[in-house]
Amino acid sequence: MKATSSFYLIILLVSLKFTATAQQNKATDTTFKPKIGSFDVGYSYSPFTVNHKKMNIQQSTASVSVPLINNFKDGKLDFLLAGVSYSGLTLSGMEQSFSEKEFYAISVPITFQKSFSQKYALLVSAIPTLSSDLKDVSGEDMSYSAFAMLKIRTSKNFSYSVGAGYSRQFFGSILIPVIGIDWQISEKLSLSGTLPVSEKLKYQLSDKSIIGFSSDFGIGGGSYRLSKKTGSNYLQVQQYKNTLFYNYQLAKNFSVQISGGYNFVQKLDLYNKDQKVNWAPFNDLNKRVPLTELKKTGLTVESGISYRF
Repeated sequence: MKATSSFYLIILLVSLKFTATAQQNKATDTTFKPKIGSFDVGYSYSPFTVNHKKMNIQQSTASVSVPLINNFKDGKLDFLLAGVSYSGLTLSGMEQSFSEKEFYAISVPITFQKSFSQKYALLVSAIPTLSSDLKDVSGEDMSYSAFAMLKIRTSKNFSYSVGAGYSRQFFGSILIPVIGIDWQISEKLSLSGTLPVSEKLKYQLSDKSIIGFSSDFGIGGGSYRLSKKTGSNYLQVQQYKNTLFYNYQLAKNFSVQISGGYNFVQKLDLYNKDQKVNWAPFNDLNKRVPLTELKKTGLTVESGISYRF
């Protein structure tokens, strides 16, 4: 699980929408209600060694998303989702230059979908996020993200989306085109994801078991503001990874997942608050000069629990 940023929460919401609309293909009556509400908790652990010193990055997450509107009629799904997401990031064994070791992010995502027909739907979302060490909470701790995507369902087994995502982080603004895909390749094999950020290939072993491979990339990574006592600087965490996962459905709408993989990019950067580059990726984020930087690839293990309602 990569470092939290509001933009990545957007991507999770997009994936949820693909899951929800995929259920439309199974509906045969207007009383059908896709399960688009969710509750998720997760934990990740990424150990590594620098100069014979053991360090690790840990992240605990929890989120709930509740459908305020959930209308399905004539093969068209309209919904309004509101939720809350929490992430706690812990740095262990770091050198003294990373003076703060605990960071937090709290988001309030709101997502709306309007279906114009069984083929076309518009999805928009806005996510304000408070992201800092919570030592002196203020408006300076806020970052904002939004996106809009047009979904096109070409068949019951394939749909894609095109749109754009925007995120204002402490290091500047991100604006990128986004392409989504949801493809039921065969009865057991499926591919879904949001380019260029994350992709997931899944194989259905049985009614309750799924194995798969996922790739998670990103632009910028998660950022957290430090307190005024430390100069109101900001920490940027980047973890881009490939993982293998196993998902098991314990009950009808309740599942657990474990995964393991490798962070092929893992960076911790502490920046002065004035180090900003607007409109990434059009402007190079590497132009900034960090106060302190730690770069080290390494393994990652994760676990999670999900409930759909």
